[in-house]
Amino acid sequence: MADEEKKQNTPEEEPESNAARRLRMTGAEQADSIHEGEAAKGSFWADFWYHHKWKVIIGAAFAFILITGISQYAAHSDPDITMLYAGTKYITATQNQKLTDILESMTEDRNGDGKTYVQLNDVVFYTEDQLNDYIAWCQENGEDMTVDRLANKHANDRYVQQVWADPLICIFSESQYREVARSGGFVKLTDLFADDPDALDALGDAVADEYGVRFWETKFCKFYDAAQIFPQDALIAVRTVPTMSALTGKKRAEEAQAANAELLRRILTFEYPAGYDPSADPDAAAESTEATQDVP
Repeated sequence: MADEEKKQNTPEEEPESNAARRLRMTGAEQADSIHEGEAAKGSFWADFWYHHKWKVIIGAAFAFILITGISQYAAHSDPDITMLYAGTKYITATQNQKLTDILESMTEDRNGDGKTYVQLNDVVFYTEDQLNDYIAWCQENGEDMTVDRLANKHANDRYVQQVWADPLICIFSESQYREVARSGGFVKLTDLFADDPDALDALGDAVADEYGVRFWETKFCKFYDAAQIFPQDALIAVRTVPTMSALTGKKRAEEAQAANAELLRRILTFEYPAGYDPSADPDAAAESTEATQDVP
């Protein structure tokens, strides 16, 4: 009887669930709220990284490229001298750099930033005359013609935008040169050498017309291998101040044009270093280039 009363007074235990049994066996019920919070936080970032890691990686790479590009542009956003090459021959970034290194040693810090910077832009494209000559050559030699006319048009448009918008020293293949010369877009050599007509006379047969000089016939090009990167028919001249500079800043354009004209005069009046004889040692130019980069 007593045993029956004891059973009646003792609450009947409910069966343990599977979830409760797992918690008891793993000891998870002992975890405090702080650790539970840390676990939850860690789970969020792990889940975020799992689902979005490629977005994060690509975004970080894009940001790096953007920041690098902006910093480089800021460092070179205001060149002391701007030059433009236009023709059918490609020049590499290394060739570009080697030539501008020499030219930077021949000019001044025009913008007052403590360094000299010469920017050489290059636009490779065919004029209609060059394209016809290329087609004829391919037909005569049984070669396939590989000219992307759409890309050629885009390059031509970029060239037109640059050559008519900014004061520039221009090094152009003959066909590109003629298009600008016909419009009187270059400074006359007599004006360029108004204070020193003898220097103009000294250029002799290198003078092509009233505006340009055949670049390969200058002493500068003959001496520096780094300058021999343009087509053999390339001419060098300096642009007049563009008409549209009245809208974009005439005074600034005139100052840039004056600096460009001065560098062109230095290129055209370049003299071989003392003791150098190109006829006696045609390879001396390559050996002497680095040592004479500061020769004006």
